[in-house]
Amino acid sequence: MEKSKKLARKIIAKIPNFLEKIIGIILLVGVIYGGFNLIMEAMDFSSAESAESYLEDILNAAFNVVLVIEFVRMLVKHSMSTIIEVLIFAIARGLVAGHEEPLFILIRVSAIAVLFFIRKYLFKDFDFEEEE
Repeated sequence: MEKSKKLARKIIAKIPNFLEKIIGIILLVGVIYGGFNLIMEAMDFSSAESAESYLEDILNAAFNVVLVIEFVRMLVKHSMSTIIEVLIFAIARGLVAGHEEPLFILIRVSAIAVLFFIRKYLFKDFDFEEEE
């Protein structure tokens, strides 16, 4: 009876990791599709009304692809470093691709600075290792 409980616990503990890998694979398929659309969008000069909107659309699409790639890495690696990197990319995406008021830009820049500070000074060596 004790062996079956241990086996059941072991299987149950592995199910979330397996599901994370499945979600990662689904997201990678989306990244490939998004990357293909990014290339097609970059080649289509006729759909943009102006050069500014053309560049903005390409930046948004590129940041979305990069953000999903970082998110997949976070699902697979399970380290504090990857979590901070995903947050930095998410905040930077809004900074580069968004048109916000100066106060919100200052808040985003401050948040990125805090994340860099955390990564530089508050992480220990074990934070960079992959958790099993």
